[in-house]
Amino acid sequence: MQVEIRLRRLLARHQMDNHGIIQQMANDMGVNRHTIAKLYNNRTPTVSLTLLSQICSWLQAKGVPVNELPGGLFGSGRAALWEAMVRRGGEVTLYQGEYRSTTQPTVSSRWISTSDSIAVGQIVRQLSQPMQGGDPMPPLKFVYVPFRHSPGDPNLDQRLLEKDKEHAGELFSELKNNSKPGTTIIVGSQRVNYLLEFFLADLCGCKPFVTDMDKARLPFFSVYRPTDRNTPSCFGGTFNPYRRRERDLPGLHYINDKGKWSACPWHEERRDAGIVIAVNDYTHNAITLALFGFSGRATESVGRQLVLKENQFWPPTVELKGKDVGIYLCQLSYEATDPSSDLHQGLPKETCVIQPLNDRTIKRLVRS
Repeated sequence: MQVEIRLRRLLARHQMDNHGIIQQMANDMGVNRHTIAKLYNNRTPTVSLTLLSQICSWLQAKGVPVNELPGGLFGSGRAALWEAMVRRGGEVTLYQGEYRSTTQPTVSSRWISTSDSIAVGQIVRQLSQPMQGGDPMPPLKFVYVPFRHSPGDPNLDQRLLEKDKEHAGELFSELKNNSKPGTTIIVGSQRVNYLLEFFLADLCGCKPFVTDMDKARLPFFSVYRPTDRNTPSCFGGTFNPYRRRERDLPGLHYINDKGKWSACPWHEERRDAGIVIAVNDYTHNAITLALFGFSGRATESVGRQLVLKENQFWPPTVELKGKDVGIYLCQLSYEATDPSSDLHQGLPKETCVIQPLNDRTIKRLVRS
């Protein structure tokens, strides 16, 4: 069993992970700065009882509750994804897009994507499983983000779009201003869940629903099919991203390990792709997951992969100030099926290759 030193996380949780904190601790305790730096970065194989006592005394003097010490400084590896949500405490809030008809303003005309609902169902079922140590299931909350359009029409009613964007923006402001610990899970692409657009724009420091034509603001881009609704987005549109001159290729495009754009092209019933974003925010004691597919079918598949292969999505791969971030590309392929068959009858035979996006790219594009 590998023991992890969690000094940095404990400092972040109590709003002390600031510039110069390592030097401040070293000065206050009269020890070498490099000794504290190794502990801070979890790069020391041992820690003396004398030093441990000094650190606990210093943290207690700064307001860290005594019942968190010294246990809060140590952990045996990192908790699995679902256990991390439970132990974080607070509610698990799941956000889905809700289609509302533009012609029938009655409650019966509201719909949730079948694929998105299946993905949510898999997550809820996983959270309902008994956890190690007997931790109870966290309270669940479901929030529906409205979007309106006419079926079969790729064009958008700008007036309705503005109202739906305003509503989603209010939901995101409430989410950001919530100081309680907990977990947020956003399911569905930006074409059906406008909260995803606000979340990713905020994560990468750009404007929601606006594509920067000069340079990439996010490490992936969704090139729509001709039949898709042309929803404005900071990471989507009808064209190949950023002046790539080859034929527009529907699918998910991403920045590869060489810093170049690559594509996961969509082929009906054969190839698809999705994205999972995981954020562990120590400063706000919150976890955020976002998952979506290029198509609805891909969203369903990504939800299934999140449950089956949780350890490949957690913990997040990149350490930033106060939070860890991971962005994972899911490249999906399906066995050929009869076009007349119902794709949702049973589990389709699928193959998924999970690829974490490059750490340097995430550090360059994600706002710390």
